[in-house]
Amino acid sequence: MAVNVNVKIEKSFKVACSAKKAFDQLADVADTVALFPKLDKIVDLGDAVWRWEMAKIGAAGISHQVKYAVKYTNDGKSKIDWNPVAGEGNATVAGGWVIKEDSPKACTISFRSTGEFEMPVPRLMKGIAEGIVKSEFDAQVGTFLDRVKAKLES
Repeated sequence: MAVNVNVKIEKSFKVACSAKKAFDQLADVADTVALFPKLDKIVDLGDAVWRWEMAKIGAAGISHQVKYAVKYTNDGKSKIDWNPVAGEGNATVAGGWVIKEDSPKACTISFRSTGEFEMPVPRLMKGIAEGIVKSEFDAQVGTFLDRVKAKLES
């Protein structure tokens, strides 16, 4: 008994730091991902592949932990992408950052992410699961982006 829930988010925000500082921070996967809420651990699998292991969640006797792996690539200046690694975990996630210099001390960062999460709930509960997953995903990403902005501006 499992249902798949799809999520998508795109957000842009301005930051009072150079585009180079933003790129260098965001390209540091371990340090940046550590800002993500409810992250249990991030594991370096080598070759720019990282496994995300989220904190376990549970309700009504059902416990679940989201795990997935992504491979990171970047252009060395303004674009960072991540794409799913097949056969790793119970979710697939893809996305990226694009950094646009606005001035020597300011930039705009665009974030995008899509995901498909396998949830251990009966099909009858798919609508409820979708609402919960999408709401939680939006909240966690919002907190994450706030933390990224604060770190870049510190």
